[in-house]
Amino acid sequence: MPSTKTRIAIVGSGVAGLVVARHVVDKLDSYSLTLFEQTDQIGGTWVYTDETDLDKHGLLIHSSMYKNLRTNIPKEIMALPDFPFQDSDGPSFIHHTAIREYLLSYAKHFNLYPYIKLNTLVKHIEPEATRNGRTLWTLTYEYLETKVETTKTFDAVVLCNGHYTVGRVPHIPGIESFHGRCIHSHQYRIPEVYTGKRVCVLGASWSGTDIAMEISQYADKLYLSHNQLDFDLKMPSNIEQRPGVESIRGNIFTFRDGTTAEVDDFVYCTGYEFTYPFMSPKVEIRTDDDHVEPIYKHLVHMDYTNLFFMGLPAHVIPFPMFHIQSKYILGILENRIKLPSPQQMREEYEIEKKSLLNQGIPLRHINKLKDRQWAYYDEIAAAANVSGFPPVVKKVIDHVLQMRDIDFTTYKNYQYRIIDNENFSVSYCKPC
Repeated sequence: MPSTKTRIAIVGSGVAGLVVARHVVDKLDSYSLTLFEQTDQIGGTWVYTDETDLDKHGLLIHSSMYKNLRTNIPKEIMALPDFPFQDSDGPSFIHHTAIREYLLSYAKHFNLYPYIKLNTLVKHIEPEATRNGRTLWTLTYEYLETKVETTKTFDAVVLCNGHYTVGRVPHIPGIESFHGRCIHSHQYRIPEVYTGKRVCVLGASWSGTDIAMEISQYADKLYLSHNQLDFDLKMPSNIEQRPGVESIRGNIFTFRDGTTAEVDDFVYCTGYEFTYPFMSPKVEIRTDDDHVEPIYKHLVHMDYTNLFFMGLPAHVIPFPMFHIQSKYILGILENRIKLPSPQQMREEYEIEKKSLLNQGIPLRHINKLKDRQWAYYDEIAAAANVSGFPPVVKKVIDHVLQMRDIDFTTYKNYQYRIIDNENFSVSYCKPC
């Protein structure tokens, strides 16, 4: 007899994949689960490696983790709601190795390992329409150790393959004449290699400023090049802010204000591409300009409502968001959440997109939710009939951003403690 369980495939065992798996495993009377992971470890981008280009199987190194990275969100609000961090007395902004240990403990606690296929590359995902109008998914995957390929059918697919592997590198006129060290932040690992150098870091989002700060401790001079008009962070004396790079001639960089600088090493901190190389061309996915369409609620493909995309929103509190999104996904699969028709979803989305564009938000920033994140969490939590974020979370992150604006060099020295759903305490701790 065929199984009546809903067969779910999850692609990727980073945080998002593990969180979805945790909620599926909670309902094994209704679901069967396979989680595919192309590397030999779970954890996604939180798995550090010194390697920067290709792995032992000739695949792109997945993680962009650099050696000294600490979180930019306090662990007290970063934790998953059903799995707090064990070290409640330690610092709030923790080293990436602590996050990795947290994820290993999470997978063990919720018994996820039996459902994870490591060293398994998803090569192709194809939709198949059935006679009754449903869509099934045939998924072809390869065991990398043996090169054996297998194809299986699933009722739903959740894509959690990450967004920090393929760096976006804008073309700069004359870049081919530059012969210094030139990397994308995906390949950045340690700052010591920049000792005594004149370095240009292009891009001033979270990773750009973080990497610039780190390199400045070793570099002779650092130019932080960006086009953020309202950017006024306190910086070390050897960091000089410049507009975007207009052109390059040899080691002379010309910026958009006409000024120039001599540069030895160049780091692109210019973001990442959304990539789904395994997806059938039958499935419409547009990923240009750092934007994925046609996706409803940053999560559901509008034409295939059993195909889900995790990890699209940026400038959010990701771990707890994944928790709510997972509940929303199961609500759809269990018919507790009724989605509009594909046409209605498109119309609703286009209205929202037009409104954001009219507010001056460019297409590439639509997925950067920032202040819009709170309404998003509330909306999908209400639809899934689960608890949203308690008010204290917004209060903490507002304080973090305030301290970051006052002094970017010290904001991670603050220690936060959650008192209840409304209140928190904070104290300043000098670094060791």
